[in-house]
Amino acid sequence: MSALTVKLKIDNVEVEVPEGITILEAARNNGIEIPTLCALEGLTAYGGCRLCLVEVKGAPKLFPACTTPVSAGMEVITNSALLREYRKMTIQLLLSERTHVCSVCVANDHCELQSLANKLGVDHSIFERNWSRKEILCR
Repeated sequence: MSALTVKLKIDNVEVEVPEGITILEAARNNGIEIPTLCALEGLTAYGGCRLCLVEVKGAPKLFPACTTPVSAGMEVITNSALLREYRKMTIQLLLSERTHVCSVCVANDHCELQSLANKLGVDHSIFERNWSRKEILCR
């Protein structure tokens, strides 16, 4: 990591962080929470859960905070109405498989997915599961 630093804004708070770190690291270093499920210490970040997506002012798309490096002058938004709705939809998609039955799970009340769902106000999935039997044809 470089000894140089860059200044940027995260949620309208100006921060100075080491050059080369990610938006997620910069936020965490400054007490700003960005939800994640796949950014685990000791593993290479890959942005798979898509919960850490953030807005960067002037950019036409969302960026995964866990894989996007900071740059000087960057203005990052971590908690907008758009991002909250996107995160709720992502959690609902994860829960749509219907294999998450929190009340009987050994991780009940100690689960990051459950915690994020509660924080985002997701108590069910809006997606229907097709439970019809599929015939397996053996030939």
